[in-house]
Amino acid sequence: MKKKTMILLGSAIFVVLVFLIPMVACSPAAEEATDTSSDTEAVVETADEDAVEVVVTAETTESCIDCHNDTTLILAREVQWSASLHGSGMTFERNGANCANCHTSEGFTERMTTGTFEIAEDIENPSPINCRTCHNIHDTNTSADWALTSSEAVTFELTGDIYDLGNSNLCVNCHQPRPADVPVVGGGDYEITSTRFGPHHGPQSSMIAGVGGYGDDEYTGSNVHYENVDSGCITCHMTDTAYGKQAGGHTMNITYEYHGATEESLSSCIACHEDIESFDRDGVQTEIEELLEEVHVLLVAQGLIDGESGSGLTGTFTSEQAGALWNYKTIEEDRSMGVHNPKFAKFLLETALEALE
Repeated sequence: MKKKTMILLGSAIFVVLVFLIPMVACSPAAEEATDTSSDTEAVVETADEDAVEVVVTAETTESCIDCHNDTTLILAREVQWSASLHGSGMTFERNGANCANCHTSEGFTERMTTGTFEIAEDIENPSPINCRTCHNIHDTNTSADWALTSSEAVTFELTGDIYDLGNSNLCVNCHQPRPADVPVVGGGDYEITSTRFGPHHGPQSSMIAGVGGYGDDEYTGSNVHYENVDSGCITCHMTDTAYGKQAGGHTMNITYEYHGATEESLSSCIACHEDIESFDRDGVQTEIEELLEEVHVLLVAQGLIDGESGSGLTGTFTSEQAGALWNYKTIEEDRSMGVHNPKFAKFLLETALEALE
């Protein structure tokens, strides 16, 4: 009986020690409690053969506080992110290999690891883009974990041009046109086989850079926001925010609601445009919207767009007609109505009008 009691007591002490050691090692008092060298380790191994060994050292204890401190920085970023289109997880169910490389965290991570535009297969149990997609969370257990998973220059899959604007390079891995056979001027008949014909949903970076449009070999204008905004996308879309989870920061939104009205966040614009009162500066958006509507009317009349749904139509057309549709879709999908690159947007739509008339 005494022998059994001793065995049970010994087991209980072992269990307590197993759980207590890592808790002590992670506590603020760990440094005071450790008189030995910084190499002292508390190791916890589970019975699961596939489990990763967890090692907590006195040396790394203080580094945790770099991020997990008494500020609300992490909470603020999480709240902002949850309100973003990325963080709300609207499209991560698109987990097929052709889509998951941008629509899921797992697909994007695989793509960045392998360095290819494609991933090997469909993603099972996909998750939306999250902190770990873009940041090196818990690689070092220091503030270095805020570093981006990549800030390398990006080569456009469509054109071969290089985009290199600092940390915004990470965004451009997805916010670029998908590979396609862009119609060329004087190219003869062109067969459109999909109602999804066009650059897809992410031509923002190519618009800023002034490439990737039908007839763009003739473009000689400037690309003002590529040439003059050092960090590209994040300079305007991730400015420090006073709008909570509505705009700026990790929401990446540029508008917010105020007393029932949609307002524009102009704080990042003012640095260069002191007199700006709206995104429609000098009537840029108004002009682009009018040109876009003119092109739309002609595309509907010539059977390239469904007038009710707005979807493209399949069939055989001239390269000029197909090129006009490509430019129309580029401006439509860019969604800035010319703000990203006013002169290039105007050029693409005027080229489309000339091709259709």
